[in-house]
Amino acid sequence: MEFILLAIAVVVIGAVVYYNRSSKGLDVNKDGKVDAADAKAAVQNVVEGVKATADVNKDGKVDAADVAVVKEKAKVGAKKVATKAKETVKKAAVRKPKAK
Repeated sequence: MEFILLAIAVVVIGAVVYYNRSSKGLDVNKDGKVDAADAKAAVQNVVEGVKATADVNKDGKVDAADVAVVKEKAKVGAKKVATKAKETVKKAAVRKPKAK
């Protein structure tokens, strides 16, 4: 249980850092002071960034259609990997061992 909480904390901190990487220091909203408004702005940046990332079909909403796009891309990628693995196995089977 502690590991799961730690993993969640790491992901959340990583998201905050990633989506606020353009700000120099802790003054996220660039008003000249560090306060609760900066924390709010940082969280808003994360929410907007996650929504933009999750909206893979760029229709302005995150829904089942996005999941379908990701599923199809994963399927195509898996087929490419499987084909390459089969080719590698065939090449390895044809290759003759070196004489000693």
